[in-house]
Amino acid sequence: MTRCRRFAVPALAVTFLTLGLWVPARAEEIEVKIDSVQAGGTAFIVGDFIVGERAGTRLTCPCDGRIVAVRILWLSFFGTAQPTLENGIYIYGDNGNPNSPVPGPQLEFLEAPLMTPEFLNEFRYKDEEQTIPISVPVTEGQQFFVVLEFGESTNILGGSASVVRDLDGCQANRNILYALPGGWQNFCNFIGGDLVIRAVVDCDEPTGACCRADGVCQEDATQDQCLTYGAVWYPNQTCSQITCVPRGACCRLGGCLTLVPQSTCLSIGGVYAGPGSNCTSGVCTAGACCRADGTCNSEIQYVCATSGGVWQGAGTTCSPNPCPQPSGACCFSTFCIPGQPQPDCATAGGTWMGPLTSCTPVNPCETPSGCPGDMNCDGVINFDDIDHFVQALQGQANWPNPNCPWLNGDLSGDGNVTFDDIDPFVAAIGTSCP
Repeated sequence: MTRCRRFAVPALAVTFLTLGLWVPARAEEIEVKIDSVQAGGTAFIVGDFIVGERAGTRLTCPCDGRIVAVRILWLSFFGTAQPTLENGIYIYGDNGNPNSPVPGPQLEFLEAPLMTPEFLNEFRYKDEEQTIPISVPVTEGQQFFVVLEFGESTNILGGSASVVRDLDGCQANRNILYALPGGWQNFCNFIGGDLVIRAVVDCDEPTGACCRADGVCQEDATQDQCLTYGAVWYPNQTCSQITCVPRGACCRLGGCLTLVPQSTCLSIGGVYAGPGSNCTSGVCTAGACCRADGTCNSEIQYVCATSGGVWQGAGTTCSPNPCPQPSGACCFSTFCIPGQPQPDCATAGGTWMGPLTSCTPVNPCETPSGCPGDMNCDGVINFDDIDHFVQALQGQANWPNPNCPWLNGDLSGDGNVTFDDIDPFVAAIGTSCP
């Protein structure tokens, strides 16, 4: 009898019905196989093998992920075989030639697998102590080989267990045999079906761009990672391929609209509550908003904050005014007292110079040089004074010329430099100081 004839044993067909024989893949995993054998079906036992020979299948990965388990159906004809300790299970890479039964480089080795008859044996660890999980990176479409090396010779006519095949034809060079002697061969030369040697692949979750409600785009996000309020997931896309528009609550007519772009909200007469805001947190409830000048307006929190105000809380009112009043310089003739609120200055009989004014570096209580509009104190009012006048409008604290009084810009005579002085200043251009 030649070596190849050892595998021509179609008479040893078995039907298996045992519960627990089939191991379902976990929800996030995919079982990869080439055979058609189902639980409760019929399969042929393949034999015989001698120690050191190998049998395996060439599989195709369905996704990017990791090989995390190997499954091998191991049956005996009489159902009385004992478990056996085989030499190992190899996971090989592809050889690049679909017509060659020779596997590619070794990717993983599982030592001394214990094969239990009448079960679809599953192996998730590569060591006997079961402490090191199988984890072989693979990509979608990649081919790889799963190969069992026998540690004991089989005698299937005598009742020993072995690998099995299906009954509907053998796919060439996807079932491989390492024979002694002979080396790697197309197993379809000797058997008429596909071996039940499988792998389990844990597929990576697909990623993409995640467009959040606040307008921020997050790269390489899974769908679960993108499940935040208002977020939109774009699978297999990058942030450069999409445009994220901030969206939030829109307060309108006493109600609230969710996830509206600011431009849309304003176009329908609404008040935008800010990117990422939602209608469940009371964002449309107005409250007192205090400005730096002590004035108070009733506004929602987002509008108050973006305009530089300090929000006093939902439902607060401006009557009485809860806002702290600003301080400024208070003049008693030419004597200046800094940091005085306007009511205190007026009560004391002084002249308040305005919010945020100070007594230094220029005393605002000093009488102007006698030439209002002469902002550089050169004795004439001309175009050279325009830039200085514009600086004076920004307030005394920003006045950069300590040698020329800031109040030279007060052409209206109200003790301050404001927009009311613009027209008199323009009219004075071209005149000379007395």
